[in-house]
Amino acid sequence: MKQVIIIVTILTFISCDLKSSMDYNSEAEKLEQEGKFLEAIPLLNKAIEKDPNNIYALINRGVDKSILEDYKGAIEDYSKVIELDSDNALAFLNRGNNKHRLEDYQGAIDDFDKAIKSKGGEQVYIDKVQNSFIDTGFEFDVAMEVIRFERGVSRYHIDSLKLAYDDFNFCLNKNYEKPASLYWRGLIYIAHGMNKEGCFDLNEAQNLGDRDAKEIIDKYCK
Repeated sequence: MKQVIIIVTILTFISCDLKSSMDYNSEAEKLEQEGKFLEAIPLLNKAIEKDPNNIYALINRGVDKSILEDYKGAIEDYSKVIELDSDNALAFLNRGNNKHRLEDYQGAIDDFDKAIKSKGGEQVYIDKVQNSFIDTGFEFDVAMEVIRFERGVSRYHIDSLKLAYDDFNFCLNKNYEKPASLYWRGLIYIAHGMNKEGCFDLNEAQNLGDRDAKEIIDKYCK
Protein backbone atom coordinates (compact mmCIF):
# COMPACT_ATOMS: atom_id res chain seq x y z
CA MET A 1 0.00 0.00 0.00
CA LYS A 2 2.83 2.35 0.85
CA GLN A 3 4.43 1.59 -2.51
CA VAL A 4 1.23 2.55 -4.34
CA ILE A 5 1.05 5.85 -2.45
CA ILE A 6 4.70 6.60 -3.22
CA ILE A 7 4.25 5.82 -6.94
CA VAL A 8 1.13 8.00 -7.16
CA THR A 9 2.95 10.83 -5.40
CA ILE A 10 5.91 10.59 -7.78
CA LEU A 11 3.65 10.54 -10.85
CA THR A 12 1.76 13.57 -9.56
CA PHE A 13 5.04 15.41 -8.98
CA ILE A 14 6.30 14.55 -12.47
CA SER A 15 3.05 15.70 -14.09
CA CYS A 16 3.19 19.10 -12.38
CA ASP A 17 4.26 22.04 -14.53
CA LEU A 18 7.29 23.37 -12.67
CA LYS A 19 8.13 26.07 -15.22
CA SER A 20 7.56 29.65 -14.18
CA SER A 21 5.88 32.36 -16.23
CA MET A 22 9.28 33.85 -17.03
CA ASP A 23 10.61 30.43 -18.08
CA TYR A 24 7.90 30.23 -20.75
CA ASN A 25 8.58 33.82 -21.76
CA SER A 26 12.29 33.05 -22.19
CA GLU A 27 11.51 30.01 -24.34
CA ALA A 28 9.21 32.14 -26.49
CA GLU A 29 11.92 34.77 -26.94
CA LYS A 30 14.29 32.13 -28.32
CA LEU A 31 11.69 31.20 -30.94
CA GLU A 32 11.11 34.86 -31.75
CA GLN A 33 14.83 35.31 -32.39
CA GLU A 34 14.48 32.57 -35.02
CA GLY A 35 11.49 34.32 -36.59
CA LYS A 36 9.06 31.68 -35.28
CA PHE A 37 6.42 34.08 -34.05
CA LEU A 38 3.43 31.79 -34.51
CA GLU A 39 5.18 29.04 -32.53
CA ALA A 40 6.08 31.49 -29.77
CA ILE A 41 2.49 32.49 -29.01
CA PRO A 42 1.43 29.21 -27.28
CA LEU A 43 4.40 29.58 -24.93
CA LEU A 44 3.43 33.16 -24.18
CA ASN A 45 -0.13 32.00 -23.58
CA LYS A 46 1.23 29.65 -20.90
CA ALA A 47 3.38 32.42 -19.45
CA ILE A 48 0.32 34.64 -19.12
CA GLU A 49 -1.81 31.81 -17.71
CA LYS A 50 0.85 31.34 -15.02
CA ASP A 51 1.03 35.07 -14.33
CA PRO A 52 -1.63 37.32 -15.90
CA ASN A 53 0.43 40.34 -14.80
CA ASN A 54 3.57 39.35 -16.71
CA ILE A 55 4.09 42.55 -18.69
CA TYR A 56 7.03 41.14 -20.63
CA ALA A 57 4.98 38.23 -21.94
CA LEU A 58 2.03 40.46 -22.79
CA ILE A 59 4.21 42.87 -24.76
CA ASN A 60 6.00 40.03 -26.53
CA ARG A 61 2.69 38.44 -27.49
CA GLY A 62 1.46 41.80 -28.73
CA VAL A 63 4.54 42.12 -30.93
CA ASP A 64 4.09 38.61 -32.32
CA LYS A 65 0.42 39.24 -33.06
CA SER A 66 1.33 42.49 -34.82
CA ILE A 67 3.85 40.70 -37.03
CA LEU A 68 1.21 38.06 -37.81
CA GLU A 69 -1.25 40.89 -38.66
CA ASP A 70 -3.59 40.14 -35.75
CA TYR A 71 -3.81 43.84 -34.97
CA LYS A 72 -6.94 43.65 -32.81
CA GLY A 73 -5.39 40.88 -30.73
CA ALA A 74 -2.23 42.95 -30.31
CA ILE A 75 -4.28 45.95 -29.16
CA GLU A 76 -5.93 43.79 -26.50
CA ASP A 77 -2.53 42.73 -25.15
CA TYR A 78 -1.17 46.28 -25.06
CA SER A 79 -4.37 47.49 -23.39
CA LYS A 80 -3.81 44.92 -20.63
CA VAL A 81 -0.24 46.18 -20.21
CA ILE A 82 -1.54 49.74 -19.89
CA GLU A 83 -4.01 48.61 -17.21
CA LEU A 84 -1.04 47.24 -15.27
CA ASP A 85 1.37 50.11 -16.03
CA SER A 86 -0.26 53.40 -17.01
CA ASP A 87 3.13 54.99 -17.82
CA ASN A 88 4.29 52.31 -20.25
CA ALA A 89 5.37 54.36 -23.27
CA LEU A 90 6.19 51.26 -25.33
CA ALA A 91 2.69 49.83 -24.89
CA PHE A 92 1.09 53.14 -25.90
CA LEU A 93 3.37 53.41 -28.95
CA ASN A 94 2.73 49.83 -30.06
CA ARG A 95 -1.01 50.08 -29.48
CA GLY A 96 -1.04 53.30 -31.49
CA ASN A 97 0.85 51.65 -34.34
CA ASN A 98 -1.71 48.85 -34.47
CA LYS A 99 -4.59 51.32 -34.47
CA HIS A 100 -2.87 53.09 -37.37
CA ARG A 101 -2.68 49.78 -39.26
CA LEU A 102 -6.45 49.46 -38.77
CA GLU A 103 -6.80 53.03 -40.14
CA ASP A 104 -7.96 54.33 -36.75
CA TYR A 105 -5.68 57.33 -37.14
CA GLN A 106 -7.22 59.48 -34.42
CA GLY A 107 -7.10 56.57 -31.99
CA ALA A 108 -3.45 56.13 -32.89
CA ILE A 109 -2.71 59.82 -32.31
CA ASP A 110 -4.40 59.65 -28.92
CA ASP A 111 -2.10 56.78 -27.93
CA PHE A 112 1.00 58.58 -29.21
CA ASP A 113 -0.03 61.61 -27.16
CA LYS A 114 -0.31 59.39 -24.09
CA ALA A 115 3.12 57.91 -24.79
CA ILE A 116 4.53 61.45 -24.91
CA LYS A 117 2.71 62.39 -21.71
CA SER A 118 4.20 59.34 -19.95
CA LYS A 119 7.64 60.83 -20.66
CA GLY A 120 6.70 64.21 -19.16
CA GLY A 121 5.41 66.06 -22.23
CA GLU A 122 6.70 67.48 -25.50
CA GLN A 123 8.60 70.44 -24.10
CA VAL A 124 10.30 68.83 -21.12
CA TYR A 125 10.63 65.06 -21.17
CA ILE A 126 12.74 62.38 -19.58
CA ASP A 127 14.46 59.45 -21.27
CA LYS A 128 14.59 56.68 -18.71
CA VAL A 129 17.95 54.96 -18.13
CA GLN A 130 18.92 51.74 -16.42
CA ASN A 131 19.64 52.01 -12.71
CA SER A 132 21.10 49.16 -10.66
CA PHE A 133 19.39 50.32 -7.46
CA ILE A 134 15.85 51.23 -8.51
CA ASP A 135 13.38 50.08 -11.17
CA THR A 136 13.18 52.94 -13.66
CA GLY A 137 11.12 51.11 -16.28
CA PHE A 138 13.78 51.99 -18.87
CA GLU A 139 13.10 48.83 -20.89
CA PHE A 140 9.62 50.13 -21.68
CA ASP A 141 10.75 53.64 -22.60
CA VAL A 142 10.77 54.98 -26.16
CA ALA A 143 12.75 57.89 -27.59
CA MET A 144 10.63 60.99 -28.21
CA GLU A 145 11.57 61.14 -31.89
CA VAL A 146 10.27 57.59 -32.43
CA ILE A 147 6.88 58.53 -31.02
CA ARG A 148 6.66 61.82 -32.88
CA PHE A 149 7.57 60.23 -36.22
CA GLU A 150 4.70 57.74 -35.90
CA ARG A 151 2.36 60.51 -34.75
CA GLY A 152 3.40 62.63 -37.72
CA VAL A 153 2.42 59.88 -40.16
CA SER A 154 -0.97 59.44 -38.48
CA ARG A 155 -1.51 63.21 -38.42
CA TYR A 156 -0.78 63.34 -42.14
CA HIS A 157 -3.48 60.77 -42.79
CA ILE A 158 -6.14 62.92 -41.13
CA ASP A 159 -4.90 66.05 -42.97
CA SER A 160 -3.55 67.61 -39.79
CA LEU A 161 -0.64 68.80 -41.90
CA LYS A 162 0.70 71.66 -39.78
CA LEU A 163 1.00 69.42 -36.73
CA ALA A 164 2.48 66.61 -38.84
CA TYR A 165 5.01 69.12 -40.20
CA ASP A 166 6.06 69.98 -36.64
CA ASP A 167 6.60 66.30 -35.84
CA PHE A 168 8.75 65.66 -38.91
CA ASN A 169 10.79 68.80 -38.27
CA PHE A 170 11.46 67.52 -34.76
CA CYS A 171 12.61 64.18 -36.18
CA LEU A 172 14.91 65.88 -38.67
CA ASN A 173 16.43 67.98 -35.91
CA LYS A 174 17.12 64.71 -34.09
CA ASN A 175 18.45 63.16 -37.34
CA TYR A 176 15.88 60.38 -36.95
CA GLU A 177 14.55 58.50 -39.98
CA LYS A 178 15.93 61.30 -42.15
CA PRO A 179 14.94 59.91 -45.58
CA ALA A 180 11.38 59.12 -44.47
CA SER A 181 11.00 62.39 -42.53
CA LEU A 182 12.11 64.36 -45.60
CA TYR A 183 9.66 62.37 -47.73
CA TRP A 184 6.69 63.16 -45.48
CA ARG A 185 7.69 66.81 -45.07
CA GLY A 186 8.03 67.04 -48.85
CA LEU A 187 4.49 65.74 -49.25
CA ILE A 188 3.25 68.38 -46.83
CA TYR A 189 4.98 71.14 -48.79
CA ILE A 190 3.44 69.82 -52.03
CA ALA A 191 -0.01 69.75 -50.40
CA HIS A 192 0.42 73.45 -49.59
CA GLY A 193 1.48 74.31 -53.14
CA MET A 194 5.11 74.83 -52.08
CA ASN A 195 6.50 72.64 -54.84
CA LYS A 196 10.02 74.09 -54.74
CA GLU A 197 10.47 73.22 -51.07
CA GLY A 198 8.66 69.93 -51.49
CA CYS A 199 10.74 68.82 -54.45
CA PHE A 200 13.93 69.73 -52.62
CA ASP A 201 12.95 67.51 -49.69
CA LEU A 202 11.79 64.69 -51.95
CA ASN A 203 15.01 64.73 -53.96
CA GLU A 204 17.00 64.66 -50.74
CA ALA A 205 14.89 61.74 -49.53
CA GLN A 206 15.47 59.87 -52.79
CA ASN A 207 19.22 60.53 -52.63
CA LEU A 208 19.25 59.05 -49.13
CA GLY A 209 17.53 55.90 -50.33
CA ASP A 210 13.81 56.52 -49.92
CA ARG A 211 12.08 54.44 -52.60
CA ASP A 212 8.69 56.14 -52.42
CA ALA A 213 9.96 59.60 -53.34
CA LYS A 214 10.46 58.91 -57.06
CA GLU A 215 6.76 58.58 -57.87
CA ILE A 216 5.99 61.99 -56.30
CA ILE A 217 9.03 63.58 -57.94
CA ASP A 218 7.92 62.30 -61.34
CA LYS A 219 4.45 63.77 -60.79
CA TYR A 220 5.28 67.18 -59.31
CA CYS A 221 8.94 67.97 -59.83
CA LYS A 222 9.57 67.74 -63.57
